[in-house]
Amino acid sequence: MKKKIILFLVLMLLFLALLTNYSQGEEKIQISCYLKENDYLKMSEEIKGAYVMGLIDMLLNLTWFYNSEEYSNINEATNDMNIGQIRAIFDKYLEEHPERWHLVASSLFWTAIMEIVLEN
Repeated sequence: MKKKIILFLVLMLLFLALLTNYSQGEEKIQISCYLKENDYLKMSEEIKGAYVMGLIDMLLNLTWFYNSEEYSNINEATNDMNIGQIRAIFDKYLEEHPERWHLVASSLFWTAIMEIVLEN
């Protein structure tokens, strides 16, 4: 009986050692709530489209909750645009303002869209 218990404990220790070594070898991912423009520019085209889609959703949701007049203006200016057009607006803004690439992407996106809204 003692041999079975000792064997069981040895196997448990080996299994625990394997799990511990595996968890230490995993790549650590740094998560940041604020993406800088330099990081946005390094993304693939598909990821940029998905990111811009999230930004426009965020912008419309926040303005809907906090400023219904501004929401109406943004919605009216971007209503017939597809995500490619909105991304082109954002990318053009970035090309014209490289001095701002160190800033947070979401605030620069808001500025780019508000320029379009003010033109209408």
